[in-house]
Amino acid sequence: MSQLQWNTIDYNSLKTDPNISVKIAQEIERLSWIKSPFQNFTGKGGDRGVRAFDVQNDQPFRPRLKSKLTGDGIEGNADLETNYDDFEILNQTIYPKVVGNALRSPIHQYSTMRHIDFVKEATDSLAEWAQDKRDRALVCALCNDFTNVVICDQANGFKDTKGKKSITTETKTIKAGDTMNVKAIRRAIFMARSGISFDGGEAFPLKPIKADTKTEGGLTIMHHSYIIMLDSYQANQLKADREWVEMQKYAGDRGDKNRIFTGLLGIIDGCPVLDMGIWTKMQVGMPSSEVSDDEFKKNLNALNTPKITPPSAYAGAQPVSFGALIGASALVLAGSQKVNFYIDDTEDAGRKVVCGVDRLLAIAKGRFALESGSLSPFSNQDFAVIGLLSSRE
Repeated sequence: MSQLQWNTIDYNSLKTDPNISVKIAQEIERLSWIKSPFQNFTGKGGDRGVRAFDVQNDQPFRPRLKSKLTGDGIEGNADLETNYDDFEILNQTIYPKVVGNALRSPIHQYSTMRHIDFVKEATDSLAEWAQDKRDRALVCALCNDFTNVVICDQANGFKDTKGKKSITTETKTIKAGDTMNVKAIRRAIFMARSGISFDGGEAFPLKPIKADTKTEGGLTIMHHSYIIMLDSYQANQLKADREWVEMQKYAGDRGDKNRIFTGLLGIIDGCPVLDMGIWTKMQVGMPSSEVSDDEFKKNLNALNTPKITPPSAYAGAQPVSFGALIGASALVLAGSQKVNFYIDDTEDAGRKVVCGVDRLLAIAKGRFALESGSLSPFSNQDFAVIGLLSSRE
């Protein structure tokens, strides 16, 4: 938090002015998003990659989407009732829970910081924790139990999985040299646009994310695209692909002229490619098959996913890196709009200060079951995610 922002908060009034805690909570929320790679495609609209919903309590919540009408309609003098369409409401049930954390200061005599200084430092650390907690849950939900994938292949760019039924069986064939490349990403984009499943069958096209609106020649143009999220191993592999090097010479503006996405590596077929980093104990990033099952599962709420398939399930003899293509409503985030901030300076007869935060939070991958009507291709399938799996090397 900048010094100017700190100076707008009168910490001496913490005990007497309840609005101070509210202001601190707002700053913690702001800080928790400022470095998050998910910030730029999170929002309440149905065209956001992470679709956010406000909830006020921990009761089960059911985000809903409508599937496209596919009936033929009527013509001429025919009665409407002769050809009613099928109206399908897609939903999933997710369960918010309270998550929180707190810090307690040492006693005055053991600390060189005054209590007010401790509150400032604690606020910064709690904001970082809030980001880490949320973003790890988002990444784990994204990479859990893929229902559609592209598997990289050294010889052909991607493996031919037509007619194959088990994703985890095929990913276990990944060997050294099966690295990330342009052909594999283009295959994922084509599958997303055309509605093709892992086994070559018909699925459903993924709705792209609204990136921005531009006016050119008096025409307002909406730019929609998918987002390609890679770990740093995959990003480096992609940058070594000769086809990638040639493509980026003609990719258009970067840097200050293109601020929509952070961590932008480049563009493939109009879709931005992001380096999401590597999962470690110290930072959030895309996981790999080397992340322990326990560490992966602790960032998932088992109530919010019908099945947990940890990264280790995808690997055979060769470690596997995880990337993903995402479209609109790929992930669902439900919870309170901001964290709650608490402070207690009565600990240990007033010698210590406790600062804490909590919030309601539910995170899940968009995977919608059918509420009514005929069997839908959306049922129990990832709504807007295609996994990108490659050798971790």
